[in-house]
Amino acid sequence: MNAMPLRYRQIHLDFHTSPHCLDVGVEFDANEFARTLQEAHVNAINIFAKCHHGYSYYPTKVGVVHPGLHFDLLGAQIEALHHANIVCPIYVSILWDELAGQQHPEWVIVNKDGRVASRAPLSNAWGWTTLDISTGYADYVMDQVTELAKMYEVDGFWFDICFPKPNYSPWGQEQMRAAGVPLDDDHAVWEFARRKQERFFARLSQHVKSLAPEATIYYNGTIKRDMRRIVDYATHLEVESLPTSGTWGYLHYPVMVRQARTYGKPTIGMTGRFHNFWGDFGGLKTADQLLYECAVIVAAGGRISIGDQLHPRGRLDPAVYRLVGSAYARIEQLEPWLVDATPLAEAAVLALGPLHEDVDGVGSQSPDVEGAIQMFIEMGVQCDVVDAAADISRYRLVVLPDGAEVDEALGAKLNDYVAGGGALIFSGTAARAADGSSFVLAEAPVRYREAAPTTPSYLRPTGIAPTPGSELADDYDYAFYDQAHVVEPLPGAIAYGDLRRAYFSRTWATFMGHQHAPVDRSLNAPIAVRRGKVLYLAAPLFSGYKKWDYWAYRAIVEALLPDLLPDRLLYPHAPGWVECSLHAQPATAEHPPRTILHLIAYQARRTLQQIPHVDQAWTVADLSVRVRCAQPPARVYLAPNGKDVPYTREGDYVTVTLPKLTTYAVVVIEG
Repeated sequence: MNAMPLRYRQIHLDFHTSPHCLDVGVEFDANEFARTLQEAHVNAINIFAKCHHGYSYYPTKVGVVHPGLHFDLLGAQIEALHHANIVCPIYVSILWDELAGQQHPEWVIVNKDGRVASRAPLSNAWGWTTLDISTGYADYVMDQVTELAKMYEVDGFWFDICFPKPNYSPWGQEQMRAAGVPLDDDHAVWEFARRKQERFFARLSQHVKSLAPEATIYYNGTIKRDMRRIVDYATHLEVESLPTSGTWGYLHYPVMVRQARTYGKPTIGMTGRFHNFWGDFGGLKTADQLLYECAVIVAAGGRISIGDQLHPRGRLDPAVYRLVGSAYARIEQLEPWLVDATPLAEAAVLALGPLHEDVDGVGSQSPDVEGAIQMFIEMGVQCDVVDAAADISRYRLVVLPDGAEVDEALGAKLNDYVAGGGALIFSGTAARAADGSSFVLAEAPVRYREAAPTTPSYLRPTGIAPTPGSELADDYDYAFYDQAHVVEPLPGAIAYGDLRRAYFSRTWATFMGHQHAPVDRSLNAPIAVRRGKVLYLAAPLFSGYKKWDYWAYRAIVEALLPDLLPDRLLYPHAPGWVECSLHAQPATAEHPPRTILHLIAYQARRTLQQIPHVDQAWTVADLSVRVRCAQPPARVYLAPNGKDVPYTREGDYVTVTLPKLTTYAVVVIEG
């Protein structure tokens, strides 16, 4: 079956099954399997050929069949699924393979500290044996893919655990030396690992296309800010992001998909039915929680994949699929307003700046990027994340994060962008020139003097007109808990606010009270400076917002934004926990052009756990959104029920008023 275009209602069916389970598939019933998925409105599912344990679930001659399996489980699944018109890409674990590591220790990666990349002996710690794809293991993978393509009608391949990882084994060291890679240069070692990964992807993708030209291909673990490297090897991009796991959280997907969706390929967002992490047998979300997560995915332009794990005996859990069906029935009804609809964006945040954490296979951005996206989502600013090679000319505003190093090419691009009328925000030490006092941006409105002498600094927002309803006070000194910077405005620039120092920074010798010292005096320096459409923030408010979640930082940015981004695409009259996303859907023979507004309420309850849960939704009322529309609408209504929504029009804006919202609503402005 042809899996393209990608379907909206997918399942990722994990099946990492221990060799100690000796009753694999004994309760599998092909008809019940397919019927359960159909009744849950599922139309695509990833099914397993080989798992992290290294065992296969079909009669392989290349690999090793699971010792507890005595029939062709994969083949039976494919036959039943295709009969039910459900596409089923085949899952193959790549870097993690316990069995292959035991049989071929020469394939196993050794970490920089000299330890084998696996669980410690006699340890119950989480972890898997990790293999090097430039060893003979690559041929093993190729042979298994060949076998699968010859045995079955393949819809696609879903390759898991595909992040780059250096290998410091004696063989790996010799490989690097032969390539001229200095072993004590971490940057060079990682660059070698990435190039090795790309060669493997190129080889494997070409191999798959030669065997199954219509098959989808995806490499999981590659959605990081350098994801442009792997775009050509995959048919689409998937953002694995289980928000309640503690690994990702509820802002990971919104941040990373805003970059993934900029490469011209379809995207999928992967959540899970689990209460926490993968393999959580007995863990189950509520219907409100799963609907919220599905809504966030489609509102950002993605298709949905819900993670599950099949019981070793092979029977899908009815309760799980009643839950899945409650969400997917709603998504199926909405598909006429999802297909070919494109998320709109008027601001772009550059995926630059120092990373504070980097976990294998889990993408992250710099704190300034993540804080900017969080802030923009709460303000209703429609935004993307883009890399330095992206075309930024289609955005009205670009954010250059604190600490971003700007080379000659990027500097020229940003200068051309500003000269062409684009607006730019940059913070802290971003784009600072080698002389330490100037910036490489032609229209930079400041000269750099020094880092602020104390931490914290204090922000007195004098001269910053707060937005209506804001509690920002111009007679209060708001703490900026991280490093701020002292700058001097250049002629013709407008300075905002007053940057002030504390008495002293807290040290072992100078401390006061429970935390930091209070404000002392002015540094005779501004909080922010603007010249034309270029704004400099002396306090990196975006990273500060990510780290401290201080509402005052958002209020300052929101007050300064109208001079840079007037006449925004939309203005919500709603709290920041209501997410508003705007799509454009072109006209067809069945309908006129549409502007589609997705509204999602994040209603987290209090908890003593690290991750809050949104498992109890409630109705909220009196929400409205002003949406910019060039033409008067012919009709405004709710999808999918078609109920008309009251609205008013003033100038180029339509104000839509929602009588109530429970978790998720879709408003369609037609004509």
